[in-house]
Amino acid sequence: MSTDRRILIITDIHGCLDECRKLLAALRFNEEEDVLINLGDTIDRGPQIYETFEFLRGLKERMGDRLVLIRGNHEQMMLDATDKNGPDRKSYKDLWYMNSGEKTVYSFVNHKHKIQEYREWYESMPFYYQNDRFICVHASLTDEDPRKNTAETMIWGRDTSYGGKLVMTGHTPYKSPMYFRGDGAYAVLETGKKYYLEKTGMIALDTGCVFGYALTGMAIEGDLFYLESIKSNVKK
Repeated sequence: MSTDRRILIITDIHGCLDECRKLLAALRFNEEEDVLINLGDTIDRGPQIYETFEFLRGLKERMGDRLVLIRGNHEQMMLDATDKNGPDRKSYKDLWYMNSGEKTVYSFVNHKHKIQEYREWYESMPFYYQNDRFICVHASLTDEDPRKNTAETMIWGRDTSYGGKLVMTGHTPYKSPMYFRGDGAYAVLETGKKYYLEKTGMIALDTGCVFGYALTGMAIEGDLFYLESIKSNVKK
């Protein structure tokens, strides 16, 4: 995939489809030209889970490889809980339901579907994406070679001490998007302001839309990027 294209990165939609659409509009998303990367957690908790799935599935059919859907811990919990051949399936289901899995089940059933019908679609989501400038994972890395990290680290980790090749993450909600350098230094990133793309460290983009805060996205244009946020419609 060419890195000359404009790249948009969003994360942790959690069924907040209205905010997702508004965010893509604010980022001037061009479906026919841009690369769009979602860092996981499309399901559970939010008000329009099935509708979000349908929206992303349609985009994937039209965009192909230019839409990258990274696997998050919520997709993984669903896959573990619905695996008929998996070990200790009840414990996995209990964990998923503790994390709002029942909202996903009901959202699909209310549209006359079962999420199990689409396991293959969710299983196709990779744990990471990388190009020559940065890496994308749902949660965190400990090694800049994604292959040297466990799946648990990539979908559940919360360590901010990583200082390798630049990585974009979601998973842990902050009040504002953050940049962590890896040595304890950090910076709050402002929306609407242009920044040079760092070579190392971690940019955290989850700003807790499903918890009533905001949905934040990133647009990378050459060596620069900027951020946009849409206020959540979810009542806390």
